[in-house]
Amino acid sequence: MNVSNTNALTNTGINLNSNLTKLSSGSRINSAADDASGMSIADKMSAQVRGLGQAIQNTNNAIGMVQVADGAMQEYSNILNDVRVLALKASSGIMNHSNRSIIQNEIDKLLSSANKIVNTTSYNGINILQEKGEFTFHTGANAGEKVHVDFGDASSILPAVDVLDSSKIDDSLKNIDKALESTGLIMSNLGAGQNALESNVRNISVSRINIASAESQIRDLDFAQESANFNKNKILDQTGVFALAQKNAVQSNILKLFQ
Repeated sequence: MNVSNTNALTNTGINLNSNLTKLSSGSRINSAADDASGMSIADKMSAQVRGLGQAIQNTNNAIGMVQVADGAMQEYSNILNDVRVLALKASSGIMNHSNRSIIQNEIDKLLSSANKIVNTTSYNGINILQEKGEFTFHTGANAGEKVHVDFGDASSILPAVDVLDSSKIDDSLKNIDKALESTGLIMSNLGAGQNALESNVRNISVSRINIASAESQIRDLDFAQESANFNKNKILDQTGVFALAQKNAVQSNILKLFQ
């Protein structure tokens, strides 16, 4: 048996097995032997895609946290505006001490509700309006890719309001206005933070799609080309087997002539 013919058949068989593996998996690279450098690059891209997927989830969670804080601060602002209206009502010269006492009682209840909002608004067990001013969110697939959002400290802005003493109402109104200004600043920072987070989601979503597409181009099989290679190797295998059989038959007949 000719060694070169046998080697040719062996190589054709190896190629056929490779063709079948690729066609069945749909992947051009099934082991490092198929394309070592391509597999290394594709694996790094795969890790990046998975990291970006987690980054999107992290950012969406952060957006949810900001929205909870913003909603609470909106209600907090509404309460302060109600308190301001009541303080103005108490400042009227027609109000006597008994009237102002009733208004003061209503104001105290509203401020208690505002304080409760600050103390109870939480996200995943974290008190987000007084835990700490700034929160840091990891919003990328790599180290250092973070977004910082200033949540402020709503616990420090609750105004002191006294309308029982008519001479203190002006100072109370100033306190309320200062608190409303601080509330507006907190809400402005939260809005800016949410915009930054939403922009981050859009950017990394595009990056994730592009990287996944690039990885696909490296890994994915060209079925038409691989099918053509399979058919070629199948023909070569069948031809080689037939030729080897014919050669063995001829050699056998020649040997019989010498017997």
